[in-house]
Amino acid sequence: MIKLTKFAVLCSLIGLPTHTLARDVNDLGIDVQAATSAYIVKNQNPRFAGSYNGSRLEGWALMSYVVDTQGKAKDIEVIMASDTRGSEENAEKYLTNLEFAPATKEGKTVEGGYLFSFEVGKYFNGYSNDKASRGFINEYDEINKMLQAKEFKKAEQALAKLYKDHTKNTSEQALFAWLKSQFYYYQQQWFGFDEQLSIAYLLRAKLPTDIQYLVAKSALQWYSFKGDFNLAYNAIYALDNIEGKEFSEENKLATIKQIDDLLARTPQINSQINVSKDKLSYLSLSRGSIKIEGASDVSKLQIRCADQVIDLEAREFVNYVIDEQSRRCGLLVKSANPAEIKVKQTGYAIVNSKYDAS
Repeated sequence: MIKLTKFAVLCSLIGLPTHTLARDVNDLGIDVQAATSAYIVKNQNPRFAGSYNGSRLEGWALMSYVVDTQGKAKDIEVIMASDTRGSEENAEKYLTNLEFAPATKEGKTVEGGYLFSFEVGKYFNGYSNDKASRGFINEYDEINKMLQAKEFKKAEQALAKLYKDHTKNTSEQALFAWLKSQFYYYQQQWFGFDEQLSIAYLLRAKLPTDIQYLVAKSALQWYSFKGDFNLAYNAIYALDNIEGKEFSEENKLATIKQIDDLLARTPQINSQINVSKDKLSYLSLSRGSIKIEGASDVSKLQIRCADQVIDLEAREFVNYVIDEQSRRCGLLVKSANPAEIKVKQTGYAIVNSKYDAS
């Protein structure tokens, strides 16, 4: 029998609900009594959640959720998840078994929105299932050679085989996502690159040190290019926390300054959200004035910040200005039919290196 011996609640990309969230709001010029984020006060999940069959297959999920004024998680939505059966349900169950101290604003308890990354590891009779198999590594190396030789058709077929035959645990899933991101990168297929890089970045702790560094560095460059400064600052934090890889304080401060300067030189950020049928799309926000176009038929249009949740009316044109003191905000969109939503961000910045790169 294989027992679940590990539920890893990883650092969320917008906000991790622990005591650390309220650590340096003074550095932002925000009264510490005026704005605090929710944090976990009790975890009622069992240490061992259950058992599986003999498969090496592991699961993960990235969720968005709201902590209500009573300290309960609600409105749980899936942003992305592995194909492993039960991943989304297990993540939702884990969240509902947590108790929080709710966020506060100006002395009152308020709802707040956060991200939560969840993964399940397996343990086989004293043997950890956290390494890539020899079969996976052999095929991975061969596909890498195909990409270097620009044999993309051959690589596409080999990637499909690698995924089906050998991509089981989260280490293999992380490596596969990085490899497939490179497959898309070489062909300048940016939607696929973005999707796979996001998975590799989420699971980066499972990667070998050198590849983890490449993933974090690529994420920093890509998110900066996209104008996603929230995640760009987060990637600096990731680079600064890779065990066995030096990222000097001098380099960190220089990189933060580069992103600070780029943010200052980017007064308008234009994005397009390609919404799939009945799938949640999530856009991290960097500036406070939001203009949305093409949202008349969506079933969910909501802004979630660490200290407020705003339900927006679905219309062809939607304008909203986020509270200047809010941080770690994201736009959630869901539709019963495929849709293309355009988003323009202007106004004051709602990201800050002192908050998001620490």
